[in-house]
Amino acid sequence: MIENYLLEELITFAHEHTLAKTAAALNVTQPTITRGMQKLETMLAVRLFDRQPNRITLTPTGQLAAQEAEQLLTQQRTFVTKIQNYEQSLVTRTVETTLPGPLALLTHLKTVLPNTLRVRQPLIADDQITEHLINRQASFIFSNQEILTAGIESRFIGTENLVVHLQRFMYRANQPSITFAELKGISFVVLSAIGIWKDIIQQAIPDAKFLYQPQRTAFTEITKYSDFPYLVDCKIN
Repeated sequence: MIENYLLEELITFAHEHTLAKTAAALNVTQPTITRGMQKLETMLAVRLFDRQPNRITLTPTGQLAAQEAEQLLTQQRTFVTKIQNYEQSLVTRTVETTLPGPLALLTHLKTVLPNTLRVRQPLIADDQITEHLINRQASFIFSNQEILTAGIESRFIGTENLVVHLQRFMYRANQPSITFAELKGISFVVLSAIGIWKDIIQQAIPDAKFLYQPQRTAFTEITKYSDFPYLVDCKIN
């Protein structure tokens, strides 16, 4: 059986292209890399490297071996992660979200939720949903996307609305409703982790200024003690 460290050396060489850079990247000596490459060739009974007096490169077979090795190690890591996550899921159900509304709601309901339910922060990206569910990193995920596959089912549970809080002396604050166009040119305090709403507000109100706050505590303090208008999306129907 080929040991993983030999595959790691091959993959790293394919990326770094020299023995010296490969050794530095793996924090080992150059002779160690040389011996590892020779051992790998012996075990596979093929020529992986084209050795010249002042240069060493991968043969076409070596290039294929590096690609396959990278896929193999990725599959191994996925295997380990999936099994560990499954073991954890037998004890704890993990929920993730791409939207801040459900996160705020679950945080508010924390005292009445089961102890076996774990809410993971921060928000995840849309392109992580399928991977996290397949690898059992999450038991379920709140998102604005509908995904229906052989192993994933989506259900509609409600809508999330964006709420704007305006300074009471602004004429717009006395209207029963407001459009994005009417918010043109206003400066807003906004949480950085606002999910898909960030793209929406930046496209819908291009002339507005958004003062993004990475910490919810700072956001809360600013909105509590200042007259800055702010946007929040925790209203769920």
